[in-house]
Amino acid sequence: MKIRYIKIDNPEKIKYKINWQLPYDRFPLIIDREYTVYAIEYTKAGRINFFILDESGNIYPHNYPSEFFQVTDNRMSKYWDGFIGKENYPVEIIFPNLIAFKEWKNNKYFEEEMMDNIGDANVIFKKYQNLIDNEYPNNQLQNAILAGDNWVICYNCDEAWEIKNNDGVIECPKCNIKQNNPMSPDL
Repeated sequence: MKIRYIKIDNPEKIKYKINWQLPYDRFPLIIDREYTVYAIEYTKAGRINFFILDESGNIYPHNYPSEFFQVTDNRMSKYWDGFIGKENYPVEIIFPNLIAFKEWKNNKYFEEEMMDNIGDANVIFKKYQNLIDNEYPNNQLQNAILAGDNWVICYNCDEAWEIKNNDGVIECPKCNIKQNNPMSPDL
């Protein structure tokens, strides 16, 4: 799922509560930049927050009120616990709730463990970040060239390699250029 940070009229009228309570004018976000959503929080107060990696430089995602964003790609991640197939946001859900990968969903302290670098929380998040970032093709990337069977050729360096998944984005093993997987069902 992808969202774009937007400038809104009267942002001070939006009531929100995020864990680190930063005023909206100091959000470390860039207007019109698109961000990947790694989890969705439905609060007891009926609010919806998106967990994204912002411009602060942290290696874990922060939650932001949904009112500050426009959904640009509503496909829910197949890695989020409890979702099968390609359901689209918004979904009907009982508040409070968290839509996230299973390790996060099943551990109520996972967010704090990421922030405090406790245990394997950041390693686990990094694994899912890579999976979610490469889940669907990216219209800003070029496509690899289909060579037949499960083989592709890099558009940049002509390296050929075998693909063992149908992720949307793949990386050339020679030049490390990311490109769309021509075998992705979403292309």
